[in-house]
Amino acid sequence: MNNVLFAWIRKEFTDVWRNGRLIIFLIVCFGIGLMNPITAKLTPMLIEMMQDQMKEMGIVYDPPTITALTSWEQFAKNIWIPLLVFVLMFGNIFTKEYGAHTLTPMVTKGLKKTTVLWGKAFLLILLWTAGYTVYFGVTLMYTEYYWGTEAELMGRVWDMTAMFYLYSLFILTLLVFFSVLWREYSGVLVSMAAILGAEMIFGMIPKVTKVLPGRISSPGLLLQKGYEERYEYALRDFAVPFAVTLAVIVTLFVLSAILMKRKSVD
Repeated sequence: MNNVLFAWIRKEFTDVWRNGRLIIFLIVCFGIGLMNPITAKLTPMLIEMMQDQMKEMGIVYDPPTITALTSWEQFAKNIWIPLLVFVLMFGNIFTKEYGAHTLTPMVTKGLKKTTVLWGKAFLLILLWTAGYTVYFGVTLMYTEYYWGTEAELMGRVWDMTAMFYLYSLFILTLLVFFSVLWREYSGVLVSMAAILGAEMIFGMIPKVTKVLPGRISSPGLLLQKGYEERYEYALRDFAVPFAVTLAVIVTLFVLSAILMKRKSVD
């Protein structure tokens, strides 16, 4: 990392730190991460409190047995929330520069456009990784405290965490690409929504869904159990969408760099 790029990243990070968005994002990740084991812990208590009313309605339902798996299932269900919050909070990291025309004087003084691109992209990945780590770490800490986690389950937890992290990088790459392509933040969000919507539609085709990046957007699949309480999926079952997602990420970064060189920042 050259000195100019490092200085640019430091400047960007300082801006994010001073306006308080990073702290707010980390607090949100902490809160959502804490919800996973707490929700699992409170579910039987809530059911017991409602049992009398349920019996009057003719419903007999015994409180489920809560284990570490329950907490990690909550983790998988809520995993999209931190990413959505992140995109809404930091998604304008490029477009705000276009609107304020703050890049023009720096570029005219010699700052390379690709330095702007890589600096902002690196910062996005850094900030997201920090929030994702907090989200995972809080869930892990409290789940271990309440139930502990057996080795086999913990292996799957690491696998699904890595699987969604790769998919989140795909989302961030889309964000970077469309931020280079469009000047308006609304255009970025609409384009990303269109891509994800198209992915959902094509995902209804069995042969196509096996190769789409969206295949790895549901890490909870690795926790599903089927016949004789055996896990239905293993990480190797997602090898093809893993490879496709990596290829798409690299391709989008290359295209972003090409477009950024040609883009006017006025």
